Amino acid sequence: MTNPDLERDLAERGERGFILVGVVMFMLALTILGLSLFALSSYEAQFFYMDVSREQSLHRSESGLEIVKTLLTDPTRTARLEDARLAVGQFGITSALAYQWRSPNPNDTTSRGLVNWDSTLVLVVTSRSGNQVRKVQSRYQPVAIRNPYKMLVSAGLGVFYNTLNSSSRNVELRGKLWQRVSTSSDTAWLRQVNWTTGRPLDPSSAPEPQGNAFVDSKLPGASDPTSWDEDRFELAFRNSGSSPRYFKSPRSPQSAEGRSEFDQYTFFSDGSTTINVRGTCVWVVPQGVCFRQRVFVQPDGPGGTLVIVAKANGRDPGYENRGIWFQSGLIVNNPSSMKVFLVSEGDIGITYLRNSTESRDAQALSMVAGGDIELMGPSNGYTFKLYHDSNMDALADDLVARGALPPTTGGSGTAFAYVGSSWKELRLP
Repeated sequence: MTNPDLERDLAERGERGFILVGVVMFMLALTILGLSLFALSSYEAQFFYMDVSREQSLHRSESGLEIVKTLLTDPTRTARLEDARLAVGQFGITSALAYQWRSPNPNDTTSRGLVNWDSTLVLVVTSRSGNQVRKVQSRYQPVAIRNPYKMLVSAGLGVFYNTLNSSSRNVELRGKLWQRVSTSSDTAWLRQVNWTTGRPLDPSSAPEPQGNAFVDSKLPGASDPTSWDEDRFELAFRNSGSSPRYFKSPRSPQSAEGRSEFDQYTFFSDGSTTINVRGTCVWVVPQGVCFRQRVFVQPDGPGGTLVIVAKANGRDPGYENRGIWFQSGLIVNNPSSMKVFLVSEGDIGITYLRNSTESRDAQALSMVAGGDIELMGPSNGYTFKLYHDSNMDALADDLVARGALPPTTGGSGTAFAYVGSSWKELRLP
């Protein structure tokens, strides 16, 4: 016989065992599903990270192209192709190369030496983000930006014409003029001169030359003048090398000791002064240069370029901001062999305060001032010609590139224009 109570007890125990097995199987299934979802999400995260890193690497390479362009157009440096490597280490950049062609042969390239501003430039930049590396290449064409050293006059503040001797337009200007114009009165001075070539006047804000920093950087290594005969007022700057040479001021002549300007300017000459120049010579002056009588600048040999960069004197009452002052005119007679650049963050003056009954010519001249420029002509019946020779333009670019002219806050130098359809991504080896 069977026991009904025993059978019922056994049935209940069996059901309880089945439920336990079902719970275990259900938990195992959930665990497997959770692990699968976790693995899947980790895989997607890794895939997303790789995708982001790949895009980030591309953006860094493209940014690297801009960094290299900035390095090669830095006005405080002489642009060299190998400077591209200075970008390495910034924003994940692992390599940067700039090269140009040396001849029509497509295989004749170089990545070293001075940048050739007449040749297409190729930039190649590689960058890394995470474990993703991408390499891009692009071509650029050097283009000129407006250069104040290609002007006859570039004045950061304005131009003032002094009519003390005459207002009969006996000053002739040939060359481009750059002067900030706020009101019509700013250009009233043009009615008092004879401006024959170079129109129209550029009324935008002219760039300011960084002359003070230039003087501070060049003065410690500057040489004494080649010669200075203060009895005859003959000064010589001679440079037989291919690189610009920097000179400091000689002692002012003893004959000038009784005049107030003697203590107000780094160099002051009270006699008619001749400056002989050979090669590219840069005269740096910490506290202004002033000439009481006329100055004659002439080549000493096959040709010469004279650059005068002067800080404001800071001591001449009423003219504290004047850095360069030719009080009785300037003579540059041979534009094919002698060129003069006058640069100051302060003011520049070329006047006829004395010996006003003489005609004079400065036929190869560029004046770049951060402040004002004062002009003044001779008496009636005489003329004063101030010319910017067109041959000075290429020279100005070269002097800026070689660091012989101060950089400016804007307007000078060279930039790189993108050559259309030249961008491409290169395969890594």
